[in-house]
Amino acid sequence: MSPLRLVLSCASLGAIVLGSLPGVAAAQEGPPLELSSAVQQALDSNPNLAVVAEMIPQARASRDRAFAMVQPQLSLGLQYRINDREIAFDPAEGFGDGGLTEAFEGLYGNLGVIYGQLFEEGMIDADDCLEIALANGFDSCDELTELFLSGEEIEAPDTGGDTTMEPIVIQQKEQLYVNIDAMWPVNPRVVPLARAGSHQVDAARAQVAQTKEQVIGAVVQTYAMAFQAQEAGRVMEAQVELARAHQRDTEVLLAAGVVTEDAVLRARVQVARIELQLTQLRRQEATARRALGLLTGAELSPGPLAGLSAAEVTAVDLEQARTDARRRPDRAAAASQAEAAREMQIDAGMQFLPTFAVSGQWNWSDASSGFDDRQSSWFIGLGASLPIWDGGLLVHGAREAASRRRQAVAQLDALTDQVDVEVLDAHGNWLAAVEALPVAEAERALAEETYRLVQVRYAAGQARQIEVLDALAALQQAELSVLNQQVQVQVQSVALLQATGQLRTWAASL
Repeated sequence: MSPLRLVLSCASLGAIVLGSLPGVAAAQEGPPLELSSAVQQALDSNPNLAVVAEMIPQARASRDRAFAMVQPQLSLGLQYRINDREIAFDPAEGFGDGGLTEAFEGLYGNLGVIYGQLFEEGMIDADDCLEIALANGFDSCDELTELFLSGEEIEAPDTGGDTTMEPIVIQQKEQLYVNIDAMWPVNPRVVPLARAGSHQVDAARAQVAQTKEQVIGAVVQTYAMAFQAQEAGRVMEAQVELARAHQRDTEVLLAAGVVTEDAVLRARVQVARIELQLTQLRRQEATARRALGLLTGAELSPGPLAGLSAAEVTAVDLEQARTDARRRPDRAAAASQAEAAREMQIDAGMQFLPTFAVSGQWNWSDASSGFDDRQSSWFIGLGASLPIWDGGLLVHGAREAASRRRQAVAQLDALTDQVDVEVLDAHGNWLAAVEALPVAEAERALAEETYRLVQVRYAAGQARQIEVLDALAALQQAELSVLNQQVQVQVQSVALLQATGQLRTWAASL
């Protein structure tokens, strides 16, 4: 059950006010600007609203960034390198004639003595003897044994200087490298970060909704100011006509010798005073129109402003209104911010846990470099990382996250109290405006009758001119007071709708 019972209609305050004024035109030339059109234009083109609306895609991007912590990562690298020289190793130079063979020739010469000694001491069996014989170019162990008995030395093998081994390149002069790195992290922090991101998205949406309500409220307030100045100008135009008529009557009476010259001068001063007030009202209307154009993001048409769409509040249940007001967008945004701060505090604690990642790499070069003929290599691995001590950054981050959560909760509590106060204040202002309207209407009726009687007495020569001018000023003030109170009732009704969180529903029904 809604705490406010609203009667929504398109009744024009201008029609109400102007219907009671003598000599006022029903409408200005040109198509009138409706409040509903101004509100819709502001929701479509208000520059501040466009700025706040970008909070939603930003919050979504921040939320989606959390999921990147568990998404595979792939990178491709390409490098072209020019080295200062080529580095290679030639086995032919090391093992050919005059090479390492000469260095080991003395060792070969002593092998016969060594093998003979081992054989005599029984440290070499028949199988070992055969293996040694075959390794040294003999057909059997017997031939090797006869060589031992003859006392001759085993000669080093003769390569004949012939080798077919190619140089082994260790470093090329020019090199091209291609590598692909892949990693799949496994990080439990993605859970609180994703939840925090979702709450931030909710908060952004609520802030956009709150800004829309603020824009609607500002449009209504500014529209009401412009409309009030416009209608007050019409009241003053009627008063100018009355003052000019009184001036003409005074001039006729002067010609008839009924009044003196000073009466005509007072009538002229009264006309000039009302015309000055009319000029000031036109300036106020122009200022309000410019402000309304700034809110709507477009220049307003020169036509008149149509009457305010009525938002009549007929009954208010304060307790229910306070309960419903706690679902306002600004409080919903604060609640989402508090939940996001709680998730960020959890994330700050999870940063002390280990993280895991599956990694791999594939490399390729345009030529083999090493002791084989392969041009590519790869590896895969599983890694884990546990923070031990980073100078206290994680600890300080956890403390800051805890403080931010406490701050968000305190802001939510403060906003809850503020919402209650705003509802009570808006209800009090609305009630005061409603109660003041009948009084202003009664004062206007009295001023109209007083002015009529004074005019009759003045025409009969029974009243002084000052009485007519005072009655005219009182009527003028009474008319402006009624106009002001009628506008205030509508403005305060809209303010009460905004305080209870129902303003967008009312604006959608315009």
